Amino acid sequence: MVSPVTTPKKYDGNRCKTCGKPLTHGEQGDTCKAHEGKLRQNADVGEAVPEGWIKMSEVCRKANDAGITTSALVNAAGGDAAVKPLLDPMFKVVYVGRNKYMNPDVITKGFQLLKARTLEKTEKKTSAPVTEASAISTALHEVVKK
Repeated sequence: MVSPVTTPKKYDGNRCKTCGKPLTHGEQGDTCKAHEGKLRQNADVGEAVPEGWIKMSEVCRKANDAGITTSALVNAAGGDAAVKPLLDPMFKVVYVGRNKYMNPDVITKGFQLLKARTLEKTEKKTSAPVTEASAISTALHEVVKK
């Protein structure tokens, strides 16, 4: 049986009262509702862009060029809407209006920190401790293969 085709929700012209993203219904997006009271708790809000600071979207592009995922950078900066703890104080963003800006040190020192953290996670996955049960399981698997 073929499942019925559902049409995607259409943008009706409304924008979230908190973040300004287009909405399909209501006055506030689901993410902003979930983060209510916690929004931007690990970020600063400014009237003007701090001198030398770079728009977060540009930092994300440079991170991708350096082999760092956008999600790794966003999580280091407190996650979506800066509601989680920062990886390091240099990742603190400044909101100016609806735009986010980051310290230029993120491109040098921050990227090094993120790459080291990624390498550390990779090493932990590959060097998992061998337990007695996993050693027996591996040995039995080798016997069965023969």
